[in-house]
Amino acid sequence: MRNIALVAVVIATLAVAGGVYAWSELVPGPPMTIAIVPQHEVVVGPTAQFQFASDIRDARNRVVGMKPAWSSEAPIDERGLFTAPDRAGVYYVNAAIGELTATTKITVKPGSPRTVRVLPSAATLKPRDTVAFSASAFDEWGNNVPATPTWKVTAGTGTIDEQGIFAAGAAGVSTITLDVDGITTSATATARCGPTRTEVAGGLTFKVVCGANADVWLNGNGLDAATVTTTIDESVVAVEAAFGRPFSHRLNVNVFATKAGFDVGLKQVLRVEPTPLEEGVFIPPAIVAMDWNGSDAPEAIARHEITHLVVDEAAGRRVTVPLWLHEGLARFNEFPVSADQALVSRYCTASAAKAGQVPALESIATRAGWRAYVDDVGAVAYDLAAQIVAFIVSDAGGQSNLIEKIRGGLPIESAYTAASGRSFDTFTSELNGRALALAGGYPGVATITRDSDGGSVYILYGQPPDTRISVSIANARFGGSDSPTTTRYGCSIGVLSNSWPRGTYLVTLNGPAGRATANLVR
Repeated sequence: MRNIALVAVVIATLAVAGGVYAWSELVPGPPMTIAIVPQHEVVVGPTAQFQFASDIRDARNRVVGMKPAWSSEAPIDERGLFTAPDRAGVYYVNAAIGELTATTKITVKPGSPRTVRVLPSAATLKPRDTVAFSASAFDEWGNNVPATPTWKVTAGTGTIDEQGIFAAGAAGVSTITLDVDGITTSATATARCGPTRTEVAGGLTFKVVCGANADVWLNGNGLDAATVTTTIDESVVAVEAAFGRPFSHRLNVNVFATKAGFDVGLKQVLRVEPTPLEEGVFIPPAIVAMDWNGSDAPEAIARHEITHLVVDEAAGRRVTVPLWLHEGLARFNEFPVSADQALVSRYCTASAAKAGQVPALESIATRAGWRAYVDDVGAVAYDLAAQIVAFIVSDAGGQSNLIEKIRGGLPIESAYTAASGRSFDTFTSELNGRALALAGGYPGVATITRDSDGGSVYILYGQPPDTRISVSIANARFGGSDSPTTTRYGCSIGVLSNSWPRGTYLVTLNGPAGRATANLVR
């Protein structure tokens, strides 16, 4: 009875108001839009669950209380509860009411690494050669897990970088271990040489010998494979020791028995145009070609060209190494096996200073400038560059200290200052005086016996440039004379061959600058 009375009161009240009223619709209309909540991308782990919701609205943007039909290529129930598969990947979730649909993306990311694998598990390569190892990490469901491994060589020789590039050392078996979040596994690398083989390149036939540090390609008659290979291997080790750092590559050294064969090989195999006085060339990052029977000792030629490769590798593309430094370092590293060349370098540089012929370094820094200078003064330019380098190396505390500064990106001027504590301007201003001090007096004669063939070398220095001088060499039983012309540096180099008997000879120099004598002992 109370409910009926209440309705009557309401009707009466409306009637009193004049019978006019507005009806407020409380029930939403049909669905017009649908969206999945959340609208941003969802990321979960394998087998995890995630609850999706829907947002359905009518034409007046009022929420419609209806439930959509859920679907996905992965499991999802009628309430929108998504269950991630154990396989990582991208999945799509759909919600639909009638013809209205919405789609969102959910990413199943891999779990934590549980196992790791390295490929190859076993590798065979030559000594000093390289091989790339790769690592894969997997979660407990077998998904590949992005990971950054830590590499180590835990047994044997060789090195490995952060990219997994292994550089073998000496022959033998090495163990390479990788670590991913405390999970480790290992692989092996066996360094060994294969048998000697025959190869044809550029129309030329080569015997290819595997050495400890290089593949040596022999062309021509009279080359002893064991001697050549040992010389190349020892040259690599010596240059590495001089610079205090290992070379990054296994070398490929082309050795020719004759100058004619060397010139043909440069053209047909390496596509390099030879020059008359050239005995060796280098092609970065790891190719050397040499005339085994050139005027210099084979080991000196090998050290020269290998030095070029080491300097080029250290500088990379960051630093331009001036040509006088490049060539000077290469000649300087010949000195341990070519004492006569060291003597020539010393006294011809002293003579150049006496004659006022030490060039400004910037004039011989570029390839064009250096080539023009060599064409002008001859091969003695290399000896002067080597003596300048000898000063720099002495000031810098060694080649390794200097080259490390260059490797760090410093040009020679800054590298010299960083290594020596002295300014490069000071070095260049003092250069002529230091060169003059290399000789005790002018003119002079210096002599030495050459290790490579027992020949005796004499250097006549301190005379004017491009001048005719006279030299006599004699003892009580044998003698001879000559009238050479000095170089642009005012020096002249002569050799007393093994045809001269052993004994002590007096070498007498006469020229416009005066007379000098020295004893030469054979």
